[in-house]
Amino acid sequence: MNTNDRNLIRQLIARGKAGAVYDCLPAYWQAQAQEQIKKMGNKWVCHKDNFVKRLEVPLPILNEPRGSNILKGKK
Repeated sequence: MNTNDRNLIRQLIARGKAGAVYDCLPAYWQAQAQEQIKKMGNKWVCHKDNFVKRLEVPLPILNEPRGSNILKGKK
């Protein structure tokens, strides 16, 4: 969205035709989001580098008496 687009939106709002503005904004927001994602690189939360890696060996079932004491409450 360039300055000409912004001026057009200001004029539409001033004339009370704000409904036409909503047609333009979703595409603008999506473009802004894509720009920010590119700027952030791998700092972005959903980047492939930030996914939680699965364990090679799964944890034991915690409900068994022989299992871990992590979920047992205080007695």
